[in-house]
Amino acid sequence: MNQQPDSPVNLEQLSQISEGDIEFEIEVLQVYVEDVSQRIEKIRDAITRDDWSKIMGEAHHLKGSSANVGALQIQTLAGQLEKLDASQDQQKILEIIDDMLRKIQDVELFIHEKSATLSAPKKIES
Repeated sequence: MNQQPDSPVNLEQLSQISEGDIEFEIEVLQVYVEDVSQRIEKIRDAITRDDWSKIMGEAHHLKGSSANVGALQIQTLAGQLEKLDASQDQQKILEIIDDMLRKIQDVELFIHEKSATLSAPKKIES
């Protein structure tokens, strides 16, 4: 499988970790999306408490888990978040989080489309 230019997931990397098992790929991505969503909520909570170490810890985890599943756009955003320091404006953090949420929606759409290919009737060649 080749990387599609606008794909939210690196298909080659995902296929490599799943050994080509599309159902497993879908499952991995669903768990990933759930985890990312929870971690973003933790970051938002940490922002309200001004808990910078929690923000950085969650950003680091997001960067790693995104790299593992091939969600490279989210990995890049998590890396940007991780590089910020406590003197950064909270608005910048929120902008990055908003970008992440949009990219997560792209991954969810990708999951939906990939799931549809599994349930589509297969053509029988004669």
